[in-house]
Amino acid sequence: MTNPPLRVAVAGCGDVARKHHLPNWKELVSEGRVTLAAVCDADPERSTQARQEFNAAKAFTSYESMLAEGAYDVIDICTQNRLHCPMTLEALKHGANVLVEKPMAMNVTEARQMVKAAEKASGKLMVAHHKRFEEGAEQLKSVVEAGELGQIYTAKSLWLRRRGIPGWGRFHIAEESLGGALIDIGVHMLDLCIWLMGSPKPVAASGKVYRMFGDRPDLVNADWGVPYDVSEFNVEDFATAFLRFENGITLSAEFAWAANIPEETWGISILGDKGGIANPPLGVYGSEYGCLTRKAFDWIPDEEGHRGEIRHFTECIEHDRPVRVQPLESLRIQEIIEAIYESSQKDAEVRLQ
Repeated sequence: MTNPPLRVAVAGCGDVARKHHLPNWKELVSEGRVTLAAVCDADPERSTQARQEFNAAKAFTSYESMLAEGAYDVIDICTQNRLHCPMTLEALKHGANVLVEKPMAMNVTEARQMVKAAEKASGKLMVAHHKRFEEGAEQLKSVVEAGELGQIYTAKSLWLRRRGIPGWGRFHIAEESLGGALIDIGVHMLDLCIWLMGSPKPVAASGKVYRMFGDRPDLVNADWGVPYDVSEFNVEDFATAFLRFENGITLSAEFAWAANIPEETWGISILGDKGGIANPPLGVYGSEYGCLTRKAFDWIPDEEGHRGEIRHFTECIEHDRPVRVQPLESLRIQEIIEAIYESSQKDAEVRLQ
């Protein structure tokens, strides 16, 4: 017996929703697996435009009104960070499954509230860490789970833009987003790297964040050439950190919206006593038969991360399976980020519970 299509509502119709979420929900609509029951945005023009562009049944400017008027199977939250927690809590109360954009919340207290609410709710909760669904991620995870790395002891994670401060949205305002490069792009790479490592328990963080470029009107900083109000910029544009985990495992990280480097670069590497993995270049590195070796992936399935995460979340609801990104894992990432900010402020290592 075929299940009826899932009723989906998308909260927030900015760039993230229009470019990465709504097109993938529309694809699932064409497959008969979901219906786009509603879109919502505080800006009436954006809400109406999204309804028309993606053939949503209704458009709202009030999240509360949207929840009150309909019963939804899925609420996809693509709003600014400060709304992630309150919107998630309300959606779970209404019995919906919730996909919420990263970061999980503005702070650890909110993230813990979300975890507790999800444990009590009938619906599933997943944070949209789309890097876990990009091409190569599943293959590297399989390598680790097969034990090819042996004892993992250290890792590196980075994403450095030469210039790429988001000029759209309100990412540059602490009251809206908490922080800058660390919580915007750093959260992606930390989640991916720690997940591939097997999600070891973090025990301490030492870090420093810097604001060197974003509040300077004499520089061209905005991502995609879209300007922002420089006078509002009050978050970091560079972050560096050193993390300690149980069993002596360590991770070093660097993230930047703006830095004087030759070109944008990103990647992860994880080292074990039998082998190591990296991306880029995607591969497994080690030694056999008295030689240094490398295992390259000549072909891997083509997958875009946002598409993968949305299809995965849909399948988990359809077949009542556990989601790949567990709320407790996202809570740990939030704890790490908060500890890095605290360490930067105190100029000292911060222990995690």
